[in-house]
Amino acid sequence: MEKRILILAAMFMISPTLKSQDKLIEIIATSDIHGALFPYDYLSKKDSMPSLASLSTYINRQRNQTDRDVLLLDNGDILQGDPVVYYYDFIDTTTKHIAALTLNYLHYDAETVGNHDLEGGPQVYDTYSKEVYFPLLSANIIDTRTNRTYFKPYAVFNKSGKKVVVLGLTTPTVPKWLPTILIPNMKFIDMVQSAKHWVSIINEKEHPDVLIGLFHSGTNYTYNNPHLEEYMNENAVELVARHVEGFDAVIGGHDHQGHNYIITNDFGAKVLIIAPTSRLRDFADITISFDENGHKSVMGKLYLTSTLDIDYAYLRNFQPYLTDIDEYFNEPIGIIDGDMTSTDGIFYDDPMSNLIHDVQLYYSGADISFAAPLSLGSIINKGMLYRRDLFKIYKYDNFLYKIKLSGQEIKDYLEYSYWNWFNQMKSSNDYLLRYKLDENNNISSDYFPQTEAQSYNFDSAEGINYTVDLRKGKGKRINITSFTDGRPFELDKVYTVALTSYRGSGGGDHLTEGAGIPADKLSERIVFSSEYDMKYYLEQWIKANSPLTPDTTRSWHIIPEKWYNERIVKESKLFKAK
Repeated sequence: MEKRILILAAMFMISPTLKSQDKLIEIIATSDIHGALFPYDYLSKKDSMPSLASLSTYINRQRNQTDRDVLLLDNGDILQGDPVVYYYDFIDTTTKHIAALTLNYLHYDAETVGNHDLEGGPQVYDTYSKEVYFPLLSANIIDTRTNRTYFKPYAVFNKSGKKVVVLGLTTPTVPKWLPTILIPNMKFIDMVQSAKHWVSIINEKEHPDVLIGLFHSGTNYTYNNPHLEEYMNENAVELVARHVEGFDAVIGGHDHQGHNYIITNDFGAKVLIIAPTSRLRDFADITISFDENGHKSVMGKLYLTSTLDIDYAYLRNFQPYLTDIDEYFNEPIGIIDGDMTSTDGIFYDDPMSNLIHDVQLYYSGADISFAAPLSLGSIINKGMLYRRDLFKIYKYDNFLYKIKLSGQEIKDYLEYSYWNWFNQMKSSNDYLLRYKLDENNNISSDYFPQTEAQSYNFDSAEGINYTVDLRKGKGKRINITSFTDGRPFELDKVYTVALTSYRGSGGGDHLTEGAGIPADKLSERIVFSSEYDMKYYLEQWIKANSPLTPDTTRSWHIIPEKWYNERIVKESKLFKAK
């Protein structure tokens, strides 16, 4: 696959030379903001960078330059991931959403809908779409009631005397992650097929001078795609750029990886692909210029937000909202008499995972619970628990499901999870976890070591006793001995299992590839769905059971124990916060 990767900037010209230029078109694009609206970390109660408060400085500076016309775009996933947006998603639902207020203040021109923007359900995203002053885009989400797009497919802008069209697309695998109740009346279409359809309409109707893709999707189609299917691919940014004629630049996101490079598409034209990471660590800046013959020059760079000063006028404008949010999340909800850290959950049956299991078992009444460590590096210290601490324990806005599974399906589910989680070992010299390795067999690392699967897919079980034998191959390492109350566990009996709505809808493929349940049959297994998200039930549990003692009992163990003990001493050091 031909690809020219540039770390800071990628540029191409569709003309031999630039003789003279009109005003530039500058496109500033954010993606995967995940609630980073203000330079304040509500979890640690510390000032943090970066946020929209710093981006505001850059936007104002660029708009004041007389040689350019600025187009400001967002690529989705702004309504989830931070206490700030959670508060307006679910707590204060009468005030205009803080994300709408901030993006309106900055005069955004368009936004593509991200998968996490849909997690709050139609009461959140339908209201938000009415509160913003700009169009929400997604050409491949179809409203099944009308057979038309649920959101606008594209938007048209006149910049520097040129017609710029922005086409929005959303990763089509959303139904694997969200229950139907959160995305009612929605059907998701393959991104390449949808792009071909809409680009044809755009060319016929709009005759654009510039065509920009604003796609909430990852860039590498092999990522999270072991079978390498192109159809309905989660990460289809490059597939669209390569297979659909006409794009000058495609802005991606979703995978939080950061990309900036140029490809030659199937039609011999060069296309810029650029994607910011997340939480406004950086943003995309694209400049497009034309020579006297109308030939285009396209250049893109990823700009580090931390290099910018904070716009204090922006902060002053939103101070009353910040005060309300601060008061809510600083309210005490209980006491804990020991420390917990989420990182322990990737190595053993840990207290934070046990807390999630306990809550799921209690509120679902299920026989067994499945849960995973949801974020690395979260620490709960002994002492007072505040409402903000709920986000350290439970990062996402998942609901709670109870489903029916046979004993064999439960075993197969765990086989799938632990095969993707732990390495197959031949001696204590082998890695314990299944890491991403470079060409020299060294562990790839960013802030923490990178594993083949995300830690939020490392599901363990509570309610049963079992061992995981790392010497054994795929499908042969789990041995379930009994329920934790001493009852026998039988493979041919049907039990109830508590898990998240994300997992119950097929997220992570534990139920489909693991337990072997067809995707279109998953809904038939659901016997209970919660009214509220998991953070609500965690808060109720903590209030009812305070003071909490971290549960250090272990219902599952890794064998051979000697190998495990040798490796965990070495590998756990790799996950210490830097």
